[in-house]
Amino acid sequence: MTKRLQIARPGLAVIAFTLWGLGARTTYQAVPEGEGGARVLRADSANANRALLHRSRFVAPTEATVSWRWKVAAPLLANRAERRRSGDDYAARVFVVYETSLVPLHTVAINYVWAAHEPAGSVYPSPYTSRVRVIVLRSGAGEAGSWCDESRDVLRDYREVFGREPTEINGVAIMVDTDNTNTRATAWFDALHWEINYGTADSNALNP
Repeated sequence: MTKRLQIARPGLAVIAFTLWGLGARTTYQAVPEGEGGARVLRADSANANRALLHRSRFVAPTEATVSWRWKVAAPLLANRAERRRSGDDYAARVFVVYETSLVPLHTVAINYVWAAHEPAGSVYPSPYTSRVRVIVLRSGAGEAGSWCDESRDVLRDYREVFGREPTEINGVAIMVDTDNTNTRATAWFDALHWEINYGTADSNALNP
């Protein structure tokens, strides 16, 4: 049976998440949004790169969809090197962590990004490691300032980009990073959740 597991919801704020990464910190905070004042997660990055990670281990998943909605103030339009280390910054990312390793660059992940110039639908390896792939979902400034809904079958995406079946999922993270381009960006995230069927899961996954 497929289960729906909510990760970010009104009132949860950032309690279920941990900062992940090195370097200057992107700032994450729950803020009111719209006339009703429902709280969403805002991320502000100024030459910073920390992610906000929700750790959740699902072993032998047979179905797995992650959904969310996001909004950016503006893409990083000055960044025309998104496939290179010098331009590995995005106004918004959501990434799924699969098989992990004590060596960070050996961890397998997919980054779903809001790019500045790479076209939507583009798929390419991270400039740091081929074990991480980037999938561009939104691009440019055309939808900046508007909420956009996303839903990804993360098992199908894994098979398509790595050519094999994933053995586990170990978390999902959000990120706004600007450290390589020394720029600033702001994004908002909301309604992040799993719809997933799995063999076993840890208690952190079941009780976000």
